[in-house]
Amino acid sequence: MRPVLTFLLVASAVLVAATGARAAVNEPGIGIRLLEAPSDRREDPRARSYIIDHVIPGKTITRRVEVSNGTSRPVSIKVYAGGAELKDGTFQPLEETESNELTTWTKVGPSAVDLAPGQRASANVTIAIPDDASPGERYGVVWAQLSSAPDARGVTQVNRVGVRIYLSVGPGGEPASDFSITSLTAKKNPDGTPVVTAEVRNTGGRALDLAGELRLTDGPGGLSGGPFSAELGTTLGVAAVAPVTVALDKQLPNGPWQANLILKSGTLERSASAEITFPEAGRSGPAVPVRSGSSGGIVPLIAGIGALLLVGLLIFLLRRRKSSSLESANPRP
Repeated sequence: MRPVLTFLLVASAVLVAATGARAAVNEPGIGIRLLEAPSDRREDPRARSYIIDHVIPGKTITRRVEVSNGTSRPVSIKVYAGGAELKDGTFQPLEETESNELTTWTKVGPSAVDLAPGQRASANVTIAIPDDASPGERYGVVWAQLSSAPDARGVTQVNRVGVRIYLSVGPGGEPASDFSITSLTAKKNPDGTPVVTAEVRNTGGRALDLAGELRLTDGPGGLSGGPFSAELGTTLGVAAVAPVTVALDKQLPNGPWQANLILKSGTLERSASAEITFPEAGRSGPAVPVRSGSSGGIVPLIAGIGALLLVGLLIFLLRRRKSSSLESANPRP
C-alpha cells in the first residue's frame, strides 16, 4: 500500500499567550495522497507522490487527492493550496498566511471535509495558468490541515500534511532534467562518524529530489562497505548547487577507499566514483574530483550483447559472401 503521509511538516510547539497564536504539533492520524499521475509520467516515482507537470500558459490542469482520517474521533479537515520555495537545497513550505503566484492559480474543492474515524474523501486540485504567465517553475503544497480550538492560553494546535507541487510553465515541450556530481569530500564528525558529501549541480530545467546510495570498495586489506543510503531531503532547484550527504559506519577504517556513488531523481540516474581517505575526527578532507559514468544495469548489458551479436552476424555474412564468390570462380566439375 502506498504511504498516506506524502509530505509532513512538523515544527516544535510554541506556547504563546496571545489570542489566536498557533503551535504546530506532530499529531499522527490525518493523511493526504495523490490519486493519479499523468499517463506520460507513470514510470516516474516522484509523479506518483507529487503533482509534477509542465503546462503552457492559458491551460488548466486538474488532479485528485485523497484526504483520510486515521484518528479515533470525527474531525473537520481544511484542504487548501499553499506556497513553497526551494532554499539551501531544501523544499520549504511557506506559512499559511503567505502566498505566491502558484497559490493564486490554484483552487481546491471542497475546501473542507468532515470525516468520521477511518473515513476518506477526495478533493479536486485545479490549477489555471494565465495566458500571460512567464516561463519558469513554481512550487507549492496541497495541504490537509487539522486545527484544534484555542486553549485557555489562546494557543491553537495545528497539524498539517501535504502533497508537493512542482509546476513548470512555458511554451513548447517540458525542459529536460539533468544533473552532475562534481566532487566527493570525506570528513569525520566530532563523534567519529565518517561522512561523504557529494557536490551536485542541477544542469537541467526542472527541480530535482535526490536519493541514492554509496558503496566503498578496494579498502584496506581488500575491505568493502555499503550500500549506505544518502540522507533524504535534498531538493535541487534549477541551476542550483547543493551537497548530498551520506553517513557511514563508525567502525570503517580511514582508507584509502574507492567510493562509488549513485544518485537518482525520478527516472534520472547518475553515478560517480573517486578515491577518498577519511581524516581524523572533527576534520574534513579535500574535495576530490570524480569520474562520472553509467551506473550499469540491464540496459547497458542488453546493448552490449546486441552489439556483439551484430558484429558476429556481419562476420558470418562476409565469410559466406566470400565463400560464394570462390565457388563461382572455381565451379565443381
